[in-house]
Amino acid sequence: MPLDKMPNSEDFIPTHKSTTLHINEMPVACIIDAEPKNKFRYDSLSGNTSIRASLIGFLNKDEEFGLLIGFKLKIQTNDDYFEYTVYPNDDLIDAIILQESIFIINEKLENLFSLPKLMTDQFVKTRSEYNKFQNMLK
Repeated sequence: MPLDKMPNSEDFIPTHKSTTLHINEMPVACIIDAEPKNKFRYDSLSGNTSIRASLIGFLNKDEEFGLLIGFKLKIQTNDDYFEYTVYPNDDLIDAIILQESIFIINEKLENLFSLPKLMTDQFVKTRSEYNKFQNMLK
């Protein structure tokens, strides 16, 4: 499936906001989870050996805004499942590519959970595809 064509755009409605923070002068990618009840769910992920995570980048077409780059982050264990759909800014994309990690934070910027060493090959490919489409639009 071409990256710029999504079969069902409702599957790509944003669910979370993102921000880039700095730790020891290094940018880190953060997804903001505004649900206080999820804190206990994140606590159960720490040390869970069944945890699996994937980050898949995509392009989505919007009639008003044109091409949008986003990603789906999925975290799964034997007992729980989280899915995030985010349309980040360029700083966040660069932080993910540079650090290959994502932090889940709350609205008070407190760390709830972190995923170090994400595999981001698909996301990097998507960013290059995005740049290619942006150049075609010029």
